[in-house]
Amino acid sequence: MTRKRKRETRAEKQARTRAELIATAAEVFARRGYNGASVEEIAEEAGYSHGAVYSNFEGKADLFLAVFEDYMAERARELAATQLDLAEGAPLEARARALADQWMDRLARDRESVVLHMEFIAHASRDPELAQRFGTRSAALREAVAHYIAGYQDEAGEEFALPPDDLALVLRSLGIGLAVEALISPDAVREDLYGDFVELLIEMSRQSGSVEPRGRRKAAKR
Repeated sequence: MTRKRKRETRAEKQARTRAELIATAAEVFARRGYNGASVEEIAEEAGYSHGAVYSNFEGKADLFLAVFEDYMAERARELAATQLDLAEGAPLEARARALADQWMDRLARDRESVVLHMEFIAHASRDPELAQRFGTRSAALREAVAHYIAGYQDEAGEEFALPPDDLALVLRSLGIGLAVEALISPDAVREDLYGDFVELLIEMSRQSGSVEPRGRRKAAKR
């Protein structure tokens, strides 16, 4: 006796449609770039009407942000996995190095994503609201790194010269900068450079943990 297939609820159908549109959009954006992709092409390739896109998203930018959210969620899972592979009680230098090396490995395999995100940033720079929406989603990885640093400080009872949020911002910005440099001068950026510098930065920050940086001292006096 064959069992009847459960009929999808309206909410389930909408969720499936949305997920399929996001998955197809990721492929089209990767292939065409943000400016070259169109809502019409994404809808047709996914097997839906143009109206199906607009009933789930405000437009192409909104759809791109949904794709970016999925990308960032995947990156967060990758970062978490690097920490699981480390020995218990590993020093922060080793933890930070694992994060840095994973980013360089990802970059070597997926340069297209960096180019795509830069293209969208250029587009969003002329629209403050859109830039803010992108920035909010982009901050997720920086916040994750800051969480790792703060957690280590609590466990080890150590304090660094810079607070976790500032240190995470520097590490994340450095990784993005190296990614851009690797795109235009690939031979100049060796794959272990980021990890080497991150180790050195953490070590220096630990050694000067009792010394407050000049910029923070000035800010405190205001």
